[in-house]
Amino acid sequence: MVTRTARSFGDPHSDHRAIWQRSLQILRDSLDRETFDTWFADTHAIEIRGGVLHVGVPTVIKLETLRGSYYPQLASAVRQASGRSMEIELRVAAAPEAVTQALDLSSGDDSPLSAERSQPIQPARSRPSVLNQATFDRFVEGTSNQIAVTASRRVAFHPGEDTNPLFIYSSSGLGKTHLLHAIAHVTMQSHYTVLVDTESYVRQFVNSVGAGERAAFQEKYESAEVLIIDDVQKLGGKVQTQDEFYNVFNALHQRGRQIVIASDMPPRRLTGLSERLVTRFEGGLVVEINPPDLELRMAILQRMSRDWNMVVDEPTIQMIAERGGTNVRSLLGGLQRVRVFAESERSPVTPGVVMRALAGHAQEELRKAKPTVAELIAAASDITGVAPDLFTAARKDRRTARARQLVMYLACHHTDLSLNAIGDALGGRDHSTVLHGRDKVEQLLADSNNADSQWWIQQISEIRSRLRL
Repeated sequence: MVTRTARSFGDPHSDHRAIWQRSLQILRDSLDRETFDTWFADTHAIEIRGGVLHVGVPTVIKLETLRGSYYPQLASAVRQASGRSMEIELRVAAAPEAVTQALDLSSGDDSPLSAERSQPIQPARSRPSVLNQATFDRFVEGTSNQIAVTASRRVAFHPGEDTNPLFIYSSSGLGKTHLLHAIAHVTMQSHYTVLVDTESYVRQFVNSVGAGERAAFQEKYESAEVLIIDDVQKLGGKVQTQDEFYNVFNALHQRGRQIVIASDMPPRRLTGLSERLVTRFEGGLVVEINPPDLELRMAILQRMSRDWNMVVDEPTIQMIAERGGTNVRSLLGGLQRVRVFAESERSPVTPGVVMRALAGHAQEELRKAKPTVAELIAAASDITGVAPDLFTAARKDRRTARARQLVMYLACHHTDLSLNAIGDALGGRDHSTVLHGRDKVEQLLADSNNADSQWWIQQISEIRSRLRL
């Protein structure tokens, strides 16, 4: 009787080396000789694990070329050679001495390479979903984002060395997510990279607990060589998920794995996060992306107008930059409006077209970025049920006072107003009253043992969501 260990090496459906050698024969028949000899001849099979064929290549450059230019052919050849649907994972790995570059089906050692002899490369089955255009080459650099770009390049090309964790923060629309994806574009070529936004992370964790698959969830994140997580402020108030992320963070950091985090504010101002997470975030490099100045806004518009085949002279570019808003997202939205107006009027892009297209555009975007105290009061009134006029009245009952303190806290964090100006907008209150209200809310948010803290977290989250803060 034939046992598993006695299966024929020449059986292309059972042995990893036989499958790969047959795949190479298929590829050799479909490619020209020079291409095959350059990119495929010195590859070798390592093992089959979990239904995935692991294949070793000698250099990162060859691996990048195979995955970037020849992956469809590789996948098709492996499917034909194995006779079933089989995924392929490429690794940079030295070939065992017995494996030759020739298509020799009788040579080789049957044992897989040890972990020390191979560097895992991003598995095709779990490659992060990165935005194609979000690369370093496509990121327009200026004085407002230069430090963040330099730090991002550092961790992308030297992950886990000396900038760990990297914490990037800014208001919405200034390029945080672009930088995260640019980092992933680089690291996924040579390191197992996990890129996730916090909402997805929370959802995956909750689902894993409900399905009894928490161990698999932990394995996915704790095995990452590079973990990139966006919008970490959305962990606020989610105690169980924070505990899990704390464990993941520690496991990766202790092994020198790179962690990159993005948020809409610096660690110390994140609400509803445990002190131990905040201190971990502050233990690395914290960098800010500031709103682009006029020169950078013009450079961004010039890049996009070329990409969109728009003919726009420099004075008109400057006009759009001055009127299109102060963050990249609103700026590109303004350029899009100008393009549509010009096309609809069958006109070149002129100052007149810009004025008509952007009438009110910058003011609308500015209101979204910096709410007024009146807007904060209106949102807080809708959510708490306290009448708007009570926010500015002398009334001091607990329900009204709490709602008013919400506005004080949010006005301090989301406007450029002074404490005196906020107090004036809330019925002529003294600056010390505003300061006390802000500090009280911050203390409650930081005290996870306080049973009332969840109420404050929920109200703040809903107001921010309502105003898109």
